Amino acid sequence: MSSVRTSFLTRALLLLALPSALLSTPHILEAQTGDSARVVAPPAAEQPASWHLQVSTFYSSADNGYGVWQGQDARLLYSSAKLSPFVSVGTQSRPNGRQQVYGAGSYINIAPWMYAIVGIGSAPDKGTVLFPKLRSDASVFIAVPKVKGVLVSAGITDLRYTDKRAGGQIVSLGSMVYRGRGIYNAAVFLNEDRASGARSSAWQAGGQWGTQGKFWVGGGVGSGNEAYRLLSTTPFDARFRSQFVSAFASKWITKGSGVSVRLDYERKVDVFNRQAIGLTYFIDF
Repeated sequence: MSSVRTSFLTRALLLLALPSALLSTPHILEAQTGDSARVVAPPAAEQPASWHLQVSTFYSSADNGYGVWQGQDARLLYSSAKLSPFVSVGTQSRPNGRQQVYGAGSYINIAPWMYAIVGIGSAPDKGTVLFPKLRSDASVFIAVPKVKGVLVSAGITDLRYTDKRAGGQIVSLGSMVYRGRGIYNAAVFLNEDRASGARSSAWQAGGQWGTQGKFWVGGGVGSGNEAYRLLSTTPFDARFRSQFVSAFASKWITKGSGVSVRLDYERKVDVFNRQAIGLTYFIDF
């Protein structure tokens, strides 16, 4: 069986790219374009349309023999006052194989000052492992009393593979700040590997500027460590350091549709350097 361990730093960045990728469904898709097209504001904000559909593709190239990674995904969200459910389907291919991944979840408006995001993702194991077989996520966002436009967040992600000894949990703590036409976020992530009990951490910070329905531009940076046990014929402990930087631009071309482009660069120290470009078309209706 071919197995590729997804970067913990990349997982962390996907978990917290919240303003610009708040519709990112609960699956791991390295170098995915993210939902840099649509921002889900604090719960009291009105949404311009009930349905949001986006179709994305990405192309990524890594050196040191890791080759080309590419993939596509489609996501559909329905917005309502209390629950906003979403579903997704995606695929990724690398030189060692291809795997599909499916996700579903919902945004939940609990109170005017608090909302949550829950989700579950599944990737059937047919010999090539690029995603967890099962991933579950839960995050809560709470407005800071008497401080306008500031939210704090906490979340947990559980990752499980075909081998029940593999996987782990990620706990996140972060904040989000709305100031004028800007949205800024930062967080730390604490990871525990199930197989070895090893712990690692990462951080991320980012922001975006613009107006919903017109354009958004932004980006983010992050860094972290990976510590896990690779369960093979001869198990061994892996230890890596990674850095990540990304930038995106989104533009509405009609009142309810637009396009986004995202550029990513990841450096896994002493392993590979990876560059990626992602394109997204989105429509509200």
